[in-house]
Amino acid sequence: MKVCLPAGTLVEIWKLSASENPIEEPSSWEQWVPGSGNNSGSLPVGYAIRGILMGSIRVGQGLDVYRIERNGVRAHGHFKTTPVIAIHDGLIAETFNSIFRITPVVINISEEDMK
Repeated sequence: MKVCLPAGTLVEIWKLSASENPIEEPSSWEQWVPGSGNNSGSLPVGYAIRGILMGSIRVGQGLDVYRIERNGVRAHGHFKTTPVIAIHDGLIAETFNSIFRITPVVINISEEDMK
């Protein structure tokens, strides 16, 4: 099983587009309410998070991230996707719904963030 990045890696993840035949089409930014459990469709294109990988990025597993920032704003939470179906060059992960670019980053984490 191909592993892209290990658990514990600090990452930035950008949704680049929907996958070729998504299970759910992406929502528009006008329809999407961050943090709501009532959103329909998958994340809007351009959605971005920074956080810590909770599990390795690998085919067959969803991206699982402890989110610290959402679209440049502090927003602690859990981010998980449908399973990864392919890992492409340049750290591009394709899931059942979306295509994400994953970049290892440095994130300034304060003691407050760890509470």
